[in-house]
Amino acid sequence: MRRPRRPAHMLGAATIIVAAAGCLALSATSPRPSAPDRERSPQEPRTFQVADGLGALAAVGGEVWVDDRARERLMRVNGTDGRVLTQIPVKGRLAVSSGPSGVWALQAGGDYGIGLRGPLLRVDPRTARVRARVSLDGVLAFGLLARGRSVWIWGPRDILRVDARSDRVALRIPVGGAHGELRGVAVRGGELVAAAADGRLIRFDARTGRRAGSVPVPLPAPVVRGTIGRRLVLSSRGTLASVDPRTGQVSWRRRLGFRAGAVVRARGLLWVHSAAREDPGDRLTALEPATGEVRATRVLPAFGTTGMVRQGGRLWLATAGGRALAVRVPAPASSSGRGLRRPRGRA
Repeated sequence: MRRPRRPAHMLGAATIIVAAAGCLALSATSPRPSAPDRERSPQEPRTFQVADGLGALAAVGGEVWVDDRARERLMRVNGTDGRVLTQIPVKGRLAVSSGPSGVWALQAGGDYGIGLRGPLLRVDPRTARVRARVSLDGVLAFGLLARGRSVWIWGPRDILRVDARSDRVALRIPVGGAHGELRGVAVRGGELVAAAADGRLIRFDARTGRRAGSVPVPLPAPVVRGTIGRRLVLSSRGTLASVDPRTGQVSWRRRLGFRAGAVVRARGLLWVHSAAREDPGDRLTALEPATGEVRATRVLPAFGTTGMVRQGGRLWLATAGGRALAVRVPAPASSSGRGLRRPRGRA
């Protein structure tokens, strides 16, 4: 028996429903809170044209130290109005971090590949003078992290600890290439945790460098973005996740687009910049640290965000096009009755 043919108008409706479902699936790649929450999103950013191309950055007091990639300078910039206060000549692009011992800038050293060969510069933030130049002794690096009296430098196969009191390399941890290239480190109590390209988190004793263990995580080629208490914040192909470094267990994950970048904690929330194909600019999103729930989001008037730091009550973002964006972070609703409010539903 032949089945009756469905009327043409019903076919059209079904097509519309399927198409709408496809649009919803596509829009899910970037977070979209409900309308009342968009009203409480971060304010429109102030934009400063600081240079032709910006890279990594760090904040100290009311100032921001940023890599001027186009002209090979480390710049000290006023965090309020974007004025360039000081320029320090460097060689190649930089990785930048700050701590109690000053501003640390790791130079590419004329290498225009993905690696940084040094030397590492320690800059006094009060005088903008270079106080020390630390050789990496031939180790190729990708990034650095200043924590307390130590500066951790990580590369594809090695981790170095620089003692900020002596301005010398005090520890070298050869990791080798068994797990692929390293993709970031975090200091968690007395442990150092490194993420590797094969999807493993490798733990070391931060004082001796002795290997303490490793676990796989269900994220391809994860990148370390920060810590939440005893957990790490990792990014992987546009997804942000909170992971236990001892067990590899994921407590939450949030898809943000095709790229998720730097994570900064401010006002009790995690702020992350990301990029999604359907957005007309990069996006700034606030997440609940315990659950990954979206609390606020805003599309930024720029593409190519290269870094983000907290500077006072603002988030400062650098872009590859040389623009800096200063976004004032609103206070949570729980503290003042205004500011961020919990969305009605999950993104």
